[in-house]
Amino acid sequence: MLRSVCRVLPRCRTVLSSQSAQCRAFSDDNKRTGFGDIMIEYEPYQDDTEFSVPSYPTRINESEEALRARLTYQSRKRGIAENCLILSTFFSEQGPNLPRKIVDQFDILINTVDSDWDLYYWMTGKELPPPPYDNEVMKMLIEFTQNKEMKDRTQQPDL
Repeated sequence: MLRSVCRVLPRCRTVLSSQSAQCRAFSDDNKRTGFGDIMIEYEPYQDDTEFSVPSYPTRINESEEALRARLTYQSRKRGIAENCLILSTFFSEQGPNLPRKIVDQFDILINTVDSDWDLYYWMTGKELPPPPYDNEVMKMLIEFTQNKEMKDRTQQPDL
């Protein structure tokens, strides 16, 4: 019961008192709300933590074979299953025939986008990609995702 009540306010700092069943967060106006025998004082959670995502390292002197092998693996290991299916089948079907310029765009695309959901929405056409990612490979992915040929793409291709 106590844990479920504390989940009601996920953005609070919570302190559990061992002498009584209370879920408390400290606030300047001491606003309170009651849930049965539990009183909660709350304030919006403030997090001053700053972080930065490191920039994608440029790979110098990577052979064409090593680049394509790395991208084959990376296209399969994404954050969400939908992207795994789309990217791995795309690179499996079209990757061997893509020119180096498009392969480099694909590399930058899958390794610099912060959110896998953003990438998914761009590929499915739900949202427009921002200018740095609105390039040839993104247009190819959008067309590939439409699957006009109705190909079965429900499993990742074999390695």
